[in-house]
Amino acid sequence: MDPNRSTAWADPLVMKAQQVAADAHKGQKRKHSNDPYLIHPMRVARRVMTRPDATPEMVAAAWLHDVVEDTPVTLDEIGKEFGSEIAQLVRELTNASEGSRAPRKERKAMDRAKLAGASREAKIIKLLDRIDNLDDLRKSPADDDFRDLYAEESRALADAIGDADSRLKNELLQLADEVSPRIGT
Repeated sequence: MDPNRSTAWADPLVMKAQQVAADAHKGQKRKHSNDPYLIHPMRVARRVMTRPDATPEMVAAAWLHDVVEDTPVTLDEIGKEFGSEIAQLVRELTNASEGSRAPRKERKAMDRAKLAGASREAKIIKLLDRIDNLDDLRKSPADDDFRDLYAEESRALADAIGDADSRLKNELLQLADEVSPRIGT
C-alpha cells in the first residue's frame, strides 16, 4: 500500500469534501437500509482511497458524488469550493437524465451513454457507487421488484463502463446476480 494512502483522509480537499457531504446529506436516510445517507459516500470514498491509483481528487469526488442529484448543492458551488478537476468528476457522476421526465428506461440509457464517455476515474467511482448501492439493496425484501430492475440496470451499466476496471466490473456483475439471479441464463 502506498505510504501516502493512509494520510488521504487528512488531505484538506478530502476533509472539506467530507464536511460538505455531511452538511448536504444531513438528515437524509438510505432508502433500503434506513441508515444515515452519509454512510454511503463514506463507503464509496473508503473504497476509492484503497486503490493504488487513487488521488485526493478522486476521494473528494467520491464523497461528493451524490450531492448535486440529492441535495440543493450545485455543480457551480462544487467548482468554486473544490476546483475544476473535482467539479468535472462530480459532473461526470451526475446523471445526464437529472430533471428529465422521460420513462425510467430512457433515462437510464441516457445516463449509461454519458458514463460510457466519462473519464476512467469517474467510471471507477461509479462502479464502486453501484456496488455499494447493490450491497445496500440486499437488505431489502427478496420479493422487491425494484431489486430485479436495479440488478438488470447494474448489469447494463457494467457493460457500459466496465472497461475502466475489469475486477470491479466482475464484482458488480456478481453482486447483481446475488441480488437478482438470472433465470434461464
